[in-house]
Amino acid sequence: MKFWKGIFRLLSSLQWKLVYIFVSMCIILVSVVYVVINTGLQNIYYDSFANSIEAGYNNWIDVRGGVPESNQKLSQYFNESGDALFFGANSSYLGMTIIDLTKIQTSNGGILYSSEKGYSDEPEIFADRIKTSESLMAIWAGNKPQKNERLIKGPNGQYFEYIKQPKENLIFYFTYQEEAWIAILEKFNYLILSSALIAVFLSLVLGYLLSKTITSPIISVMHKAEKVAEGDFGEQLAVKSEDEIGNLTKTFNYMAAELKKTLSEISSQKNKVETILNYMADGVMAFDLKGMAIHANPAARKLLGNDAVSHPFKEFAVKVGLDVRIEDIVYFEESPVRESDTIINDMYVKVYFAVFTDTNKKPEGIIVVLHDATEQQKLESMRREFVANVSHELRTPITSIKSYTETLLDGAVEDHETSNRFLSVIDSEADRMTRLVKDLLQLSRLDNQQMNWKIEKVSLDAMVKTIVERLKIESQRKNQKLESYVIGDIPVINADKDRLEQVVVNLISNSIKYTAEYGEITVYVGKIYNDVYMKVTDSGIGIPGESLPRVFERFYRVDKARSRDMGGTGLGLSIAKEIVQAHGGTINISSEVGKGTEVVVKIPRAM
Repeated sequence: MKFWKGIFRLLSSLQWKLVYIFVSMCIILVSVVYVVINTGLQNIYYDSFANSIEAGYNNWIDVRGGVPESNQKLSQYFNESGDALFFGANSSYLGMTIIDLTKIQTSNGGILYSSEKGYSDEPEIFADRIKTSESLMAIWAGNKPQKNERLIKGPNGQYFEYIKQPKENLIFYFTYQEEAWIAILEKFNYLILSSALIAVFLSLVLGYLLSKTITSPIISVMHKAEKVAEGDFGEQLAVKSEDEIGNLTKTFNYMAAELKKTLSEISSQKNKVETILNYMADGVMAFDLKGMAIHANPAARKLLGNDAVSHPFKEFAVKVGLDVRIEDIVYFEESPVRESDTIINDMYVKVYFAVFTDTNKKPEGIIVVLHDATEQQKLESMRREFVANVSHELRTPITSIKSYTETLLDGAVEDHETSNRFLSVIDSEADRMTRLVKDLLQLSRLDNQQMNWKIEKVSLDAMVKTIVERLKIESQRKNQKLESYVIGDIPVINADKDRLEQVVVNLISNSIKYTAEYGEITVYVGKIYNDVYMKVTDSGIGIPGESLPRVFERFYRVDKARSRDMGGTGLGLSIAKEIVQAHGGTINISSEVGKGTEVVVKIPRAM
């Protein structure tokens, strides 16, 4: 496609347009000669044909002493005496037919004589065909014979016709086939065509050479202009003449030098600004004083969408949810920078407005900076929530320990049964605090990537079987059915055995805790593609749909009171997810209230 486009562009150039003019003039001239010669030759042959008929007719009249009065006598002359020889009608190219106009409507068309081959073969068909002659029908209608130099199309090719009317109701109809002179005409046409091709070729060569002297300097300037447009300010053009084209070349060289200097300065500044804007994390937009958007960097397009960044400032302000006008920012703001907070597409964004001016300090528009503070806001919110949760989780056992300790100090220590019960509660709360601190430390190490992993080849199916047997005692206390199944041959995985055991124990223990008596917990281990998976299903109380997206959040509990009573810290699933992801795996939970929960863990097999 590029090749043909290049050819089309070349043929559309000024040089080739000049060549086209030369060639077109040559073709037009040859065409005129062709038409004139062909038309002239046809006229010559027609005149020769007509003159020979007239000469033959005059000779025939002289010999016969005029036209016979009776058609019978006339027919005898031509059919028996061979009078057609006077007209040359014995030739295969020249035909003669004598027609009695009074009988033209009869089956034989009133034909008294015909030298035409078609007449001897099929007289009636020939008679019908000859009636199609416009000239013949015009005479039959009462008009005088008219000269007709047009070629007429017949069944055996084209032919001339000529009509002689010796008497009112008698017609001599002559035809002259094109074959008689077509060979000569074709030779003429061949000579004309050969001459035309030579003439066109010569005009093409001469036109090309002549046009090249005109267009070559212009093409040089054009190519240099294209290079300048592409940023190539290399060698200057050579000035080869002192005419108009030479002056054009000098002027162009000067312009290119000045343009190179100016563009170099502009490009340097532009590149710096573009680089800064393109790689800024903040969105940056610019509006002119009419409120039309004139620039938006990639961060702004990502934040607002490609369509929104092309809207006027008024629509932009509505989009970002701010009641602000350009006039207020440009003319009525005391501070050079205005700051606002808003929500855009569920993101917390800080918006900064500043006026930019021209070299005369005249305002030209405003710059809008969009800083996505969603992550900071989310982190701040999570930090506050985390601190509140930790404080709450620590305050509860500390309050219990403090209360029971004060009670013991106030004299309850004397009551042996009461003191033992209080000390048991204090010990339980201390264990709870220990578990919480231990989980917090583990999460901290995972977050800061300070965990010391001991990676080795681990058989997940063997691990699951061992843990299931260990936890069956706990499930049997609730009369639960705890079983495990291994599906197929399970490849080993690369994992920290202790951390992975922690995940498996946590998931199965959760199923035991939240499944009622006589419930069922089933653990499957299998392989899918390049992953080894463990699936834990139970018939427990289930998790509401609105809580599923949050079950891996730290300190999130579906049933806070029940979870705390069972000794949970609210960090188990968070730790499990961090450990699984550290192994390059995934963990997913699906559940339905009242029917149970399914947890699937996938870890890549060892390669």
